[in-house]
Amino acid sequence: MKTKKHLILLPLAAALLALPACDDGPVGRAESGPTYSGFTAKLTGTVSGTGSWPEYYQVVLAGFDDTEYATAQATVSPDAAGRVSRTLPNLGSTVQTVELCVTNPLRRRIVSFRSVPVSELRGDTLYLDAGAVDAGMYATLQREVFDKRCAHCHGGAGTAAGGLDLTEGRSYAALVGQPSLSVPDSTRVLPGNAAASILHQILLPEEVLGLPVTHGDLLSSTERRLIDEWIDAGARE
Repeated sequence: MKTKKHLILLPLAAALLALPACDDGPVGRAESGPTYSGFTAKLTGTVSGTGSWPEYYQVVLAGFDDTEYATAQATVSPDAAGRVSRTLPNLGSTVQTVELCVTNPLRRRIVSFRSVPVSELRGDTLYLDAGAVDAGMYATLQREVFDKRCAHCHGGAGTAAGGLDLTEGRSYAALVGQPSLSVPDSTRVLPGNAAASILHQILLPEEVLGLPVTHGDLLSSTERRLIDEWIDAGARE
């Protein structure tokens, strides 16, 4: 009976001896691929006006999913000639667009200057050639507010409502430091003081000037705030 037990145990002992010992090095195992695969965005172009925004806004290269908040961003800092070459690495699979834009401290998109969809990704890099962009705060107000919301009434020499021409190339001279023709003893835009400026007052949701034409529902709260911040920061062109 003992002989049979020894005969059974001998093959088992031989198999155990064939296994690598702890000091024989690591035991081989199957390698697994990475669980995260990102891509890089690269911005090139000429960008001006980045320093005209209040310090709590940033001109950035940013990636966005289906919300208005950037999942990642990198500050855009042009060289002395305005040239920009900026990369934003490790953008994930939820990103849908890469944009040259302005964001606030919460990374919320304020305005977008250029955008490219991720569908244009080739390899592991998405290229955004911005060309020439004036990213200045006043230039942004001109394009996004005055041109889109105001110029249909306040445009055209001699026909602008209230004598106020808000078309490109004329709006700044018509606004800053100029007396209002509708409200006596007041200034359209008083640099450094939005509350005392007629442009601020006429855009309030509540009517405070007693004018026959109201503008309270013309702009969004974000647009009104941008105008106020531009005025309070000195109303620079």
